[in-house]
Amino acid sequence: MDLRNKTKYLSFFFLISVILVTPRANSAQAIERQRASLDGTVQNTNKEAILKAKIQLRHKDSGHIFNSKSNKKGNFSSGPIPPGKYTLTVEKKGYKSYRGELELRPNVIQKPEIILVKEETLEQKMEKEAISSFKKGVKLSKENKPEEAIQTFQKAIELKPDFAEAYMNLGVLLFRQQKNDEAEKALLKALELKPEESRPKVILADINFEKAKTLIKESKMDEALEKLKQAYNFHQDHAYVNFLLGYLYFKKEMKNEAIKHFEAFLQLEPNAPQVEMVKEFLAKLKKTF
Repeated sequence: MDLRNKTKYLSFFFLISVILVTPRANSAQAIERQRASLDGTVQNTNKEAILKAKIQLRHKDSGHIFNSKSNKKGNFSSGPIPPGKYTLTVEKKGYKSYRGELELRPNVIQKPEIILVKEETLEQKMEKEAISSFKKGVKLSKENKPEEAIQTFQKAIELKPDFAEAYMNLGVLLFRQQKNDEAEKALLKALELKPEESRPKVILADINFEKAKTLIKESKMDEALEKLKQAYNFHQDHAYVNFLLGYLYFKKEMKNEAIKHFEAFLQLEPNAPQVEMVKEFLAKLKKTF
């Protein structure tokens, strides 16, 4: 082949190469121009940045995964990635994971703000369940379903052993059902947890008063007196506790104590049926001074 023919051949070959190569180059450049990106932030519910949250983008069609992490400002970036539909997952220990769907468009930077909510501890979950049981118990009490309410309050206590209000409501229901020993136990626990509460004291006074009445009927006066003392310690303005204390002290010829409690009774219940009898007792006691 002479020089002229060789030159023609090489020129023809070069032209074909250009025709074959150029479309590929243009295609690659077009794809590169169609890149998408994601620049987001990860924060907690107080709008505070979350550091080192794991970010995962999964392309729905190709299945390709792109990983990154948030920085100290909570920012993260995907860098240039193919456009399309993605599943975004954000994870951080101690927080509930975030999972969402998004579509990244060519030449558009999306800036999502991801809020992560702290995971509840086991204790928090149990407390929430206890409160739910307590509310259910209150509702059942109002519906006049005491047995179901008692079980529900007991469940609340199992879940949250320091639930003073549950103990108190349980004690009230048990007292209404004349289960005095169980009621006393529940109310004493309520009082231990909340010493400033007056309601348990009033009912504990009633319980000890009822026990004292039973003991008096059984002629167990000393035991009855101890129960009445306990009742008085819980609730000094219990009129009939004062009445029975006055009566038992009168029988024991403990004049000062008898006068104190009889006079308290007259102040608290000036129109009670026992008023005349108490006045007679007081007259006898005061004559002997």
